[in-house]
Amino acid sequence: MYLRTPKRYSRGGQKKRVFNLRWLWLWLITPVIVVLGLQIYNHRALFIPVVDQWMNERLDEAQQGMATAMAPTPLPTEDPRARRQQADDSWRLGAIEQATRIYQEILPALPNDVVVHYQVTLGLLINGRFGEALAAAERTVNANPFSTDAWAIRALALERSGFYGESIASAMQALALEPNNARALAFMAEAYFDIGQIDRALSTVERALEIDPNSFEAYRVRGVLNRFVRFDFAAAIDDFETAYDLAPNLIYPAFDLVEMYYTENYEQALELLRPIIDLNPGNTIALFWMGRIYFRQVGDNAQASDYLQRCIDTDARNILCNYELGRVQGELLDYSRSAELFRAAIAAGSRDPFHWYWAGYSQILLGNCPAALPYLQQGYQLALDSEIIDLYDLYENGLRDCQAPGFVSLLTPTPGAEATAEGG
Repeated sequence: MYLRTPKRYSRGGQKKRVFNLRWLWLWLITPVIVVLGLQIYNHRALFIPVVDQWMNERLDEAQQGMATAMAPTPLPTEDPRARRQQADDSWRLGAIEQATRIYQEILPALPNDVVVHYQVTLGLLINGRFGEALAAAERTVNANPFSTDAWAIRALALERSGFYGESIASAMQALALEPNNARALAFMAEAYFDIGQIDRALSTVERALEIDPNSFEAYRVRGVLNRFVRFDFAAAIDDFETAYDLAPNLIYPAFDLVEMYYTENYEQALELLRPIIDLNPGNTIALFWMGRIYFRQVGDNAQASDYLQRCIDTDARNILCNYELGRVQGELLDYSRSAELFRAAIAAGSRDPFHWYWAGYSQILLGNCPAALPYLQQGYQLALDSEIIDLYDLYENGLRDCQAPGFVSLLTPTPGAEATAEGG
């Protein structure tokens, strides 16, 4: 048991302290705050950027938080495997145009898949889209710079675009990664042929066939060499047929056969081309050859116009199709349309003297010598540089008819000689 003792209070209450601590702290801190404030004010230029940065960071954080909170729910990424299988099936069937389109559509989901990049590049080359193929070849190498086939297909794309030295360098890079890459050797051999190094081309393609006796690329290039170097046309056809048999779905060895059959056996050429166009209705190379054969061999200008116009609808800057359709329209006496098409071929970059001659001659037929002269003058020099003798008289006749200023004939007239411009 506890006793409660009452608290005792003094009469005067509690004693007052002599010093009040709260007032003491106030007097001590106030000068410090004042001095600090004055320093900040006097040096405010130093503090403003820091404060602004801090405020901006807080605002950015707030905006990002709002954007995240309000963002829509992301959609799931489509699995490309089914579409890739569809593309692979089309590729094996020979529907290269459709396969290439699907491969391009799934590439964003497979950015580093060098095989898909390779197929896109080769598909574009097969369809005659050489500029696009060159860009695709660069992306193929970027996808995997250590892929020997990536550098090899880049070599082919460069060769098709006329960059022969660069093509050889790219093939060498492929061979540095894999010395026994028969594909790279075949592409290198064709580039050697393009620059006139015939012995190297022949030895390189034979080496490719030793490494891989089933390389359709090597058989095709050897066919080119047999045709243009050895002039052994039977051997060339045999090589092209072997290449086509090894890779019938890849189409482009068939174009070499079409060119061989063009004059002597054009019906067989048409038989090769029809199924290609059925599966690849926008293949500009096949459309060109169909138009050319119907125009020059069959004599069916309506059919020729249809195929060549389809080619131009697919690729408005296709040099060969613009030129060939220009010739067809000339036969149909539509000289205005003919001149327009020849002009389009030149504008697209043609350096073929036949193309320049017909561009000039079409203007003469329209009675427009001032428009004809630039084509005739530049084309004449191209013909001289290329040593295409059949064109010399034709150019000189046109230049004389249009009274070209300062024109002096470089030729000695040959009695009884008659020139034609049926080439090109």
